[in-house]
Amino acid sequence: MKVKHLAICIAISSFTLHLSAAVNPKNGGANHKSTTAAPVVEGWYFRAVSGYPAAIGFEPVVLFKNGEYFDIGDEPLETLDVAASKSSRPKAWGTWKKNGATFLLINNEGKSHDYKLGAGNWFPAYAYTGAVKLKKGYEKVSGGDYGNGTNALVIKKISFIDDTHFAEGSNGGVMTPGATAWKKTGFKGGTYKVYGNTIELNYGSKVIKKSFAFGATGSPAHPTNTMIFIGGDAYTDTE
Repeated sequence: MKVKHLAICIAISSFTLHLSAAVNPKNGGANHKSTTAAPVVEGWYFRAVSGYPAAIGFEPVVLFKNGEYFDIGDEPLETLDVAASKSSRPKAWGTWKKNGATFLLINNEGKSHDYKLGAGNWFPAYAYTGAVKLKKGYEKVSGGDYGNGTNALVIKKISFIDDTHFAEGSNGGVMTPGATAWKKTGFKGGTYKVYGNTIELNYGSKVIKKSFAFGATGSPAHPTNTMIFIGGDAYTDTE
């Protein structure tokens, strides 16, 4: 009986130890959440894109030293989970290589596109360092002619009131041969701060981090505050 009792105790202890390891995050258990950080960055750029109904637009792209590229979206690189992003936004990922002054980007479907600095479709993008200040107002205009007499227009606006406060709002409308509808949202805002390629928007009840970059101008190219990228969207100044 003593041997049987000892065997039962050992079995219970072994099961308890196994269960503890499974649920203890420190032991790498089921509750532990791992995040795959972004690879080392080679450089930030933005490219000209075309599509219906808008004639042309711009989108920021990050090239990584490991040979991958990423079409920047809402989330900044500092909080990016690469594995989750590749699952939720597979078309945002691809590979790249450089041949002389030409950048060759190959998307997740194997289609390649070549870009060259100075050719009008590929430009450097820049982080915020404080050397170039934000302007007071920016807007993003989207929409266009959808055919059959239908036109749509959406304008998103953001104002940097001073070095710490911002406000944002939007208005938009749809026009058809038989009707017109227009909607305007009131400006809301809070405080903000920009560092590197991240902007933090503090609404009081929550803080949202988004990707950020300056556009480029001139030859040789240098950062300009007439175009900025917030959350992957291109904004132009309203001054």
